[in-house]
Amino acid sequence: MLASDDLWERTAAACALGEISGDAEPALPVLGSAWQGNPYTRGTITACLTEPGRAAAPAHDLLRTELATPRRHTARSGGHGSHDIVNDERLLRSCRAVLEAG
Repeated sequence: MLASDDLWERTAAACALGEISGDAEPALPVLGSAWQGNPYTRGTITACLTEPGRAAAPAHDLLRTELATPRRHTARSGGHGSHDIVNDERLLRSCRAVLEAG
């Protein structure tokens, strides 16, 4: 599944691998590729990194970059909705929680 043509299947498989093993590092190339390839995977990826006992340190650079980016990935040219703010704030809280957990 980590080699699936479908981005969401790869993301789900990488999260499952991390959940089973307790270590995000083996799946980090898939997670990093999904993170860069589709910003809407970031909430799913961050949620899987916040699982208790997950060793997420290898993903910290992605999270720090997200927190430091002034233009949010949910900002669309031509419009936005109030739900975009809620989703973005949830993502930022999750990024901070993963980093604080170490």
